[in-house]
Amino acid sequence: MIGGIELGGTKCIVAVANNPLDILEKKIIPTRGPTSTILDIVSFFSNYQISKLGVGSFGPLVLNSDSAEYGCLVAESKGGWKGINLVKELSKIDAHIIIDTDVNAAALGEYKYGVGKSAETFVYVTVGTGIGVGVLIEGKPHVGDFHLEIGHMFIPDKDNFEGVCRIHGNCWEGLASGPAMQSRWGMEARALSLEHEAWEKEAQLLAFGIINIISNHSPDKIVLGGGVMNQKHLFEKVRLNVKKIWNGYTPLGPLSDLILEPALGSDSGIVGSLSLAL
Repeated sequence: MIGGIELGGTKCIVAVANNPLDILEKKIIPTRGPTSTILDIVSFFSNYQISKLGVGSFGPLVLNSDSAEYGCLVAESKGGWKGINLVKELSKIDAHIIIDTDVNAAALGEYKYGVGKSAETFVYVTVGTGIGVGVLIEGKPHVGDFHLEIGHMFIPDKDNFEGVCRIHGNCWEGLASGPAMQSRWGMEARALSLEHEAWEKEAQLLAFGIINIISNHSPDKIVLGGGVMNQKHLFEKVRLNVKKIWNGYTPLGPLSDLILEPALGSDSGIVGSLSLAL
């Protein structure tokens, strides 16, 4: 039996499974402060005997397994969590822990069991509490000196919107995440009508970031997940904006084959976290 944890900025999903697609038990835990959240996570696993634990977590965090700081959150991306070492805290559950970013885990889940199976360069973008991006090259996360933080790149801000990113203000996350939409329009994305002007603006902002990803990585497939992308009508708006902005510079093929919904739906992250355990 293996264990998986998808630790996001709003909620944490914990699960035990025989394999990533054979989940025996799953639970959602609200992500609050580190002490209470970790206590709830540990409590869930106390009823199970697992052999390995895979963790996909919000970051930024140290992913070098040779470092004494492996698993440590190094910035205040969520209040109160900076300096928390997840590997040390979660070792109460199991000593065999593999950790990666939550979006790399989601990318891995879709690569192994979803729409990314045949992709040499595969990108997963999550648009929710923040914006995160995982880039897999032949199934392995692309990591440089530190893991990627593409959600914090800067894109055109034609309206001079202040942005909501705690660190950078009007970066991609600060302009186009779920909290950014709520700040801009005065209500959560899910409460906006299909006809609201917010969706055209959101599609344009997402397209700006996707164009940068295409320019830098030339991926075979890009999956858009996260709470904001639960609005299925947004996909075609994004594709149309990508087509307009890219303006035929290089052939992209049918955008319905390039920019995709996650085949695993909201389970991409937990399936990927369980996959890390293998």
